[in-house]
Amino acid sequence: MGMATSFDPNGKPVEISISPKNPFCPAVITLRTEGYSVQLHLRDEIIAELAYLVNTHIDNIEYPQPVLPAEKEEIA
Repeated sequence: MGMATSFDPNGKPVEISISPKNPFCPAVITLRTEGYSVQLHLRDEIIAELAYLVNTHIDNIEYPQPVLPAEKEEIA
């Protein structure tokens, strides 16, 4: 059985939580915003792979470098 869903918070805050696994259910990652939520029931190995992919993405983001003010040149 397969399912696809899209989660677009349209700039609204997203609450993210992880419920740890228990003897009856794997860990659950929940993404929640106004009126909509997605729950992912995942094994620890899948969560570890997801964390690796997210961290790799974050490491590759090129943040703008601040431009330092130019030092004044002294005229001799």
